[in-house]
Amino acid sequence: MGRHVTDTAPAPDPTTPEPPEPRPRREILGPTGLVVMVAAILAFTAVSIIFELANNTDRATFKATVDVLGPVTGSPNEYRVVFHVRNQSKKPGHPDKCEASLADPKGDRTGTAEVRLRQDILPGQTLDEQAVGTAAGRPVTGAARCRGLEPG
Repeated sequence: MGRHVTDTAPAPDPTTPEPPEPRPRREILGPTGLVVMVAAILAFTAVSIIFELANNTDRATFKATVDVLGPVTGSPNEYRVVFHVRNQSKKPGHPDKCEASLADPKGDRTGTAEVRLRQDILPGQTLDEQAVGTAAGRPVTGAARCRGLEPG
């Protein structure tokens, strides 16, 4: 039939140990696995919140003041006001809404005024926006506050 094939490989040495069997992979099950999973979720959430806070730093810092200009002609309880909105952040933008509480000479609150802004304000710049407020008595001053309705 065919030729004789000879094995040229060295004979196995009976003194050479066989490699150890790989250890089975350990799985975390039960209450320990649940604790590990909850800890991982909490750590991921904390890192995500820190990342968002760092990303949104100095994003929407607007300071506003309001000056009462005078009554609207023909209306007993409407007053012209001007909002001075300053962008104190490092990015251009605008608040969605600025509200003011109008006060009389004694400091008692007598009315409100509101303005919605659509124009972006550059960093360090001030935007003056006129509006009409409503008051029960004659206001002489006001305190304004701006806020954004949408994030970012």
